[in-house]
Amino acid sequence: MAGQSFRLGVNVKRVTIIGGGFAGLAAAIRLCDAGYSVTLLERRQQLGGRTFSFTDPVTGDTVDNGQHLLMKCYRETLDFLERIGARDDVVFQSQFRIDFRHADGGAYTLRFPSFLPVPLNLLSGFLRFGAVHWTDIPPLRKIVAELHKDLDTGLTVDAWLDHCGQKPRMRRAFWDPLCIAALNQRPQNASARYLQAVLREAFLGEPDGARLGYARTGLSGLFENRAREYISKRGGEVVCGKAVTSIAPAPSDVRIHTRSGDVIDTDMCIAAVPPLQLARMICAKTFAELHHTLCQYEPSPIFSVNLWFDRPVMREPMCGLLGTTMEWVFNKSVLYGDHDRASEGFLTMVASAAHHLLHMSNDELIDLSCRELHQVFPKSRQAEVLQARVICEHAATCALPLSYAVPKTQTPHPRLFLAGDWTDTGLPPTIEGAVRSGYAAADAVLLK
Repeated sequence: MAGQSFRLGVNVKRVTIIGGGFAGLAAAIRLCDAGYSVTLLERRQQLGGRTFSFTDPVTGDTVDNGQHLLMKCYRETLDFLERIGARDDVVFQSQFRIDFRHADGGAYTLRFPSFLPVPLNLLSGFLRFGAVHWTDIPPLRKIVAELHKDLDTGLTVDAWLDHCGQKPRMRRAFWDPLCIAALNQRPQNASARYLQAVLREAFLGEPDGARLGYARTGLSGLFENRAREYISKRGGEVVCGKAVTSIAPAPSDVRIHTRSGDVIDTDMCIAAVPPLQLARMICAKTFAELHHTLCQYEPSPIFSVNLWFDRPVMREPMCGLLGTTMEWVFNKSVLYGDHDRASEGFLTMVASAAHHLLHMSNDELIDLSCRELHQVFPKSRQAEVLQARVICEHAATCALPLSYAVPKTQTPHPRLFLAGDWTDTGLPPTIEGAVRSGYAAADAVLLK
C-alpha cells in the first residue's frame, strides 16, 4: 500500500475514519451496520486511543493507562458494548454507593436509595453521609431546581455552586471531587453546563442512572479485539500503524495522505482524533475558524500510581479520598476478580486535573501515594511495596476556554466530519461523549 494512490469506486459509499478510539470505533460499527464500506486508520499499533491497557512486565498483571468508570445512564456506551459482545464484562452497582476515607481517619459512605425519587434519594443519602452536616443539605434543593434551566455558557462550576448556596463542607466532601473526577478540570475552570449535564443524565434520566460500573478486565481486553472483529466481519477494514499527515477535502472526495506515502481518495471522512492532532492535519487557510478553535484546546493530565503490596490492604472496590492530594484509590484485585490477572495487593491511586503534580518525579509520586494510603488505610503500613508504576496521561482530556464554541460534527466541508469526546456532545470528555460523537458523525454521513 505504501506509496500508492487509488480512487474508490464512485458507486461505493466508502468512508475513511481516522482514529481508533471509542469515537472512531463507534462511527465504524454504525456505518458497517448500514452497509457502508469502512476503512479505519489508527496511527498506533493498538486500538483504543487514550483508553488502553498493557501487561506489567514485573507482575504480569493487566494495567490500564487510566481508571475509567461507567454510569448506568451511559446508554450509547452500553449499546456499543452490547453490539460487539462486551456488555457482560461490565459490572454495575446494585445502587449508587461511594465509600470515602479522610486523611484524619474518618470513614464515610454515600449511597442514594434506588426506591426513592429525586430529590428524596439525594436528601436521604446526604443525611446519612457523615462527611457533611445536616445544615449543608437544604441548599441541594437549589441545585435540583437548576437542573431544569439553561445555564450560561461562560458560567464556571465554582460560580454556579456559589450561586446555589453550596457550603464549603459540602464542596470539599462532594462537589469538588465530583467535578474533578467527572470533568477532569478544577471547579474554577470547568463549565457548569457540563456538571449540570452529568447530574441530569445520572438523576433525571432512567432509574438508577447514577449507578457506577467498571470493566472486569483490562480496557483493551474489553473492546479492542471484539470491535476489530465486528468491523471486519461486516466488510470493514482496520489498519493500525497508519499515521495520517493531512486531510484535503475536494468537491467530489477527500484526499488523505499518510506518513508512509499513501494517498487515499475516499468519498467521506470522519476525523476522530484529538483536536491538536487534527489541527496539524487540516489546512489552516481552508479551515481558518475551525483550525483556530482547535488550537485553543488545553490538555488536562491524569496521574495513576499503581502499587503492588505483598498483601491486601483494603476490602472496598474503590474509595474516594478526602483531605489528600491523590483523589481515588481502586482495588484492582476486587475489580478484576477472576476475570483478568490481578495480584491480591494491587491498587491504583488516581489524581485528575493534575497540573500541580507535573513537577514531581515518579519516586516522589510513589512516596506521596504510599504516605496518603497509610493515612486512610492504616493496615497498609504493615504491607511491603513489591512493585510500583506511575502513568501520566498528559492529555487525558482537553477542553476549550469557556468563551469558545465547541465544534460540531459537521465541518464547513460537506464530506468531512468530526468525532471525539471534545466535540459538541453536550457532555464533558467521557467515554459516553466519545461514543455519542461517533454515532452522531456516522448518522451525519448516512444523511448525505
